[in-house]
Parts: sequence; C-alpha cells; structure tokens
Amino acid sequence: MKKDNMKKQNIEINIYGRAYSIKGDDKKYLLSLQDDLNDRITGKKEMLAKYSELDVITMIALQILDEKKKIEREYKQLKDLAKKMELGSNKI
Repeated sequence: MKKDNMKKQNIEINIYGRAYSIKGDDKKYLLSLQDDLNDRITGKKEMLAKYSELDVITMIALQILDEKKKIEREYKQLKDLAKKMELGSNKI
C-alpha cells in the first residue's frame, strides 16, 4: 500500500521527558526524529545549566533550520551543475 493512502494514526513520542501525540503514518520515522532531537538536547547539558529548556530547544531549532538551509543551497547548486552538464555547457 502506498504511504499516500495509509491512514494517519496517533503516534506517541517523548521529547525531553514530555509526551506528545502526533498524527502520522510512519511510526518508525517519527521515533527516529524523537531520538535525534533527544540526542541533540542531551548533548547540550552544559547549556541546560545556564539557560531555560525553551532557550536550549530554540537554539537547537535554529541549528536544524540552518542545516536545512545549507542542504537546500547545496541541492540547488548540484541541480544547477547537473543542468549545465546535461546541456553540454563547458562553463562549469
């Protein structure tokens, strides 16, 4: 069955000791996101001593968004390069 046709279900995840119920169709994927985020939070234990949980999680969110933007930029550059190569351009 295609994922598009799968019925979404409530999936329980736990982020830094707090339970959340999220609608989704891929429990394994959501649990991997949970684990990644929890690893990032526990990796910032020294910051948790100085800043609030919200501050630390906000900083982690900014890091994740920065990573996303960099990947998007690299993807666009690779697409542009592939297009140039496809057109046979020697302006690489």
